[in-house]
Amino acid sequence: MRSPILAAQPVVPVQIGKLALSKVAEWRASPCGGQPSWPGDTCDGLLVSNNADGELRLAEGSRQAVYTSVLSTTAFLYNAVGASWQAELPPGTSLTLEIRGGTSPKEEDLTPWQTLASGDAQSQNDGASALESVRPFPAGMAVLQVRATLATTVANATPVLSEIALSYINTTSGPNRVADQQRVPAPYGPSTLTAAPAVALRESWGAPISATAVTRQKPRGIILHQIGSDDVVSTPPFLRALAAYDTQVLGWDDLPFHFVIDRAGLVYVGRSGGPTATVDRFAAGDAAIHVALIGASVPADAQRAALIGLLAWLGQAYEITPLGSHSVSGASRPNIAAHAELVPVAADPSADLRAQLDSLRQAADQSTVRARWYFAEGNAFNFAQRLAVLNPGGGTASVRFNLLRQPGPAVLRDASVPAGGRADLIVNNEFSDTSDVPAIIESNAPVIAERFMTFGNDLTSGPGVRQPARVWYFAEGSTEGESKTYLLLFNPQRAKVKAAITYMRGDGTTAAQSVEIAPLQRTVVTVGDVLPGSSFGTRIVAAEPIVAERTMIFGPGSTANSGGVHTSPGMATLSRHWYFAEGTTQAPFSMSILVLNPNAQPSNVAVTFLTDSGTSLTRKYAIPPTTRLSIPVNEVVPELGIATTVTADRPVAVERALYWNSGGAGSAGPGATSPAYTWRFADGRTSDNFEEFLLLSNPSANQARVTVEFVLADGKAAAQTVIMPKGSRYTMAVHQLYPGQPAIAATVRSTQPIVAERSLYAGTPGGAANKGGATALGIAEELP
Repeated sequence: MRSPILAAQPVVPVQIGKLALSKVAEWRASPCGGQPSWPGDTCDGLLVSNNADGELRLAEGSRQAVYTSVLSTTAFLYNAVGASWQAELPPGTSLTLEIRGGTSPKEEDLTPWQTLASGDAQSQNDGASALESVRPFPAGMAVLQVRATLATTVANATPVLSEIALSYINTTSGPNRVADQQRVPAPYGPSTLTAAPAVALRESWGAPISATAVTRQKPRGIILHQIGSDDVVSTPPFLRALAAYDTQVLGWDDLPFHFVIDRAGLVYVGRSGGPTATVDRFAAGDAAIHVALIGASVPADAQRAALIGLLAWLGQAYEITPLGSHSVSGASRPNIAAHAELVPVAADPSADLRAQLDSLRQAADQSTVRARWYFAEGNAFNFAQRLAVLNPGGGTASVRFNLLRQPGPAVLRDASVPAGGRADLIVNNEFSDTSDVPAIIESNAPVIAERFMTFGNDLTSGPGVRQPARVWYFAEGSTEGESKTYLLLFNPQRAKVKAAITYMRGDGTTAAQSVEIAPLQRTVVTVGDVLPGSSFGTRIVAAEPIVAERTMIFGPGSTANSGGVHTSPGMATLSRHWYFAEGTTQAPFSMSILVLNPNAQPSNVAVTFLTDSGTSLTRKYAIPPTTRLSIPVNEVVPELGIATTVTADRPVAVERALYWNSGGAGSAGPGATSPAYTWRFADGRTSDNFEEFLLLSNPSANQARVTVEFVLADGKAAAQTVIMPKGSRYTMAVHQLYPGQPAIAATVRSTQPIVAERSLYAGTPGGAANKGGATALGIAEELP
């Protein structure tokens, strides 16, 4: 949970004055029939009685009459007015209250009349009806006036107004605006994929220091309000007036609104304590987050956009589904509701805002980020590059591809992916003039995203990174001979990030390097410039979470732009267990298991190789501290197709590397830290001489029934089922089952936890037509 950082908060002076009408003399002081005051008890259809020391009502036989007070000069200039009143409204009667102000008593200096409506607001002190929010006025108002219209449709029935109190407020001392640098990501709730909105904290707009202890609740809904008017020019003074009115006049503990959004789209923190602070009023018995928009009509475009972003974030942070509902006292209530929907007497929000509720709920749902994938590697100049998305859910997914090309600007592309379907973005169709293209893919539904890249005689393919991290590990790396290793470090933060890189060789020696990564950009580290002629593992420690990938180019005659290639995300965590479904030492492949021990203590490792028949072989190794061990598997289990399990007594990082075509093509990447029941692959191909294999490993002690569900290029579904003995591996030749597919996705489901990988080859490995290949671990479905 995040909490706001408390800062020194100076007390901003506030002036509050009061004008009241409750006594006979006060009511009769207003003009009457051209006279400066009332000549008696009645005037123009109105009656002032002595009941309760002075009440205003309709005179006998009158059906409607208007009372207008004297134009009063205030004790100081003001910029807002609050009001409370005591009234009785028998059935068939009505009371309309209005106020206006001015810089002078001249008619041309007076503002238009503003209607007062109480809704369900009441004074804490005496239960009087009250404004839900102050009425804003331009700064410098010097006079104030109230008008009451009393009406009845029932004979001998009259509304009765026994008291009205106007509180005029001056909050012009203090900040008039909040600087951009004072806005910070909302410091509340758990970390979310949906970005927390930038907010102005209470101290930035001059809020009073709350001395009341905050009580907490788990919010179940969000209630929308509108306060103020469309012409509020400066939000901080208005909020200070609202806070003063609520606490000092009405006796409430604080503002009732957790967030306030002005017409410019700036979000302000209102109530102290954040979204879980309890609000006892305005919610009709619900535990809710209250969001108020400044205005009285259609929200401005910027205000609507800010509201949608806030609703999306609140919904994800507090598990309030935008399109959902919940029960209150046995009745169903929308998760996002207008105040007037819940409390019929409420005066807000406007009919204009209520008409937008359905579209706001839909937009909040569409704006909720339920999946985000990062790709630090991206190159549309030297590579052909494709991004693929699989939507495994039951509803349509709205997907946004954000290509953060350098030089900019970024390129945004949106796609709608049907349930069970997939979508591709060919990056080279958008541009091909830069080799610096990190990417972010976001969706409002859980999706799987992969990147496919090819050049020359090799290709690379695999999923992106779901979560940035401060620490990354790589077990494979080489600058020996013609091998070149590049570290791609992408900074998703909005400030620069420093990172420390440690290279660990096979003899236990290390080398260090420091880099700085600009915001929303990537840095490419050419390892050979720092560590030539070495094989190594790598640890990266960044000051803030980043995304780290490694690209290697290798093979006879390779250059920076040609040769064999493989790309892999780093490992954000170490583990004592690693699983690989793919592996072979049959010609033309050369296989290695790379184990990095970054610890300050030695690590003992057991490596077990599983065959198709279920037999196994285990070898044990002792790895010194800060050392990378390379295990040449061809020397241990020659001429076999194998799965591999690595078990260590200390957490380590492990990768598997496969090379063929005399070292001119290859693939390397980490294994799984645990088996899973479901694995997904967004990409695949069996057309144009491509061969695709799914590699399955069952390391459990039980037989597994495995079903593989495919999405073919035309969107049609297909499936295959296999039975796997305990401790076995299985190879499914997808290109033989579904040939000629330019795109194919797969979901692997098993009755026992297994490991699933995909190998993709451009032509048969070892054959003259082979143009490389890539192996990638599937994406495990996260159990709830």
